[in-house]
Amino acid sequence: MIRKLTLLILFGLIVTGCSSSKKLNLWTKQTKVDEVKSFESKLNPDLEFLKMNVSLSESIFPRVKEFDMANPLIARREKTNLLPIYVEYFYSKPDSILRYVSYDWENNRYGNYNDKKKDWETQSTKLTEYNVEYELIKTQLIKEFGQPTQQDKEPIQTLFEHGEPNSNYSLRNTIWETEKKFMKLNMIFGASTYRIRLYYYWK
Repeated sequence: MIRKLTLLILFGLIVTGCSSSKKLNLWTKQTKVDEVKSFESKLNPDLEFLKMNVSLSESIFPRVKEFDMANPLIARREKTNLLPIYVEYFYSKPDSILRYVSYDWENNRYGNYNDKKKDWETQSTKLTEYNVEYELIKTQLIKEFGQPTQQDKEPIQTLFEHGEPNSNYSLRNTIWETEKKFMKLNMIFGASTYRIRLYYYWK
């Protein structure tokens, strides 16, 4: 089964490689939030910025309690391949300095529960496509940031901690870490979550 999935992923990479060669357009400088707003607007003058109440936990941003965090600047980028991209720029108050950035490749990320539930059935059939997308993103990240400090080679089957029925999901992780920055590419497929996420923060 794993061998079959691996072959399908490789085939998908060959077929979709050309259509997915667009740059990720990552913002990796720790600047003030106005600079990233200008950056996103230059990428797409018609870009939609969303206003949502979103908080961070210490499990993903260990330094969160050190700052008075504002609600993030959220940019909804256009879909370029499999999934649309939602970029969340978290910054501190009152200095407006970036502290944490997240890129989420996810369908209907901020939709209502009923719409998302309907979509989960569709997304749940696309494990191979999600893996292809993950590998394409990972390849571009390696070109930009070098070899990761930690990575896997295939999805890992995991049981959701509460053990509800049908709560198994596939998990992938790749990590780049330096003295100044932590960056992680993550995929969750299943247990009502179908998304690829790249996030990073400054130490």
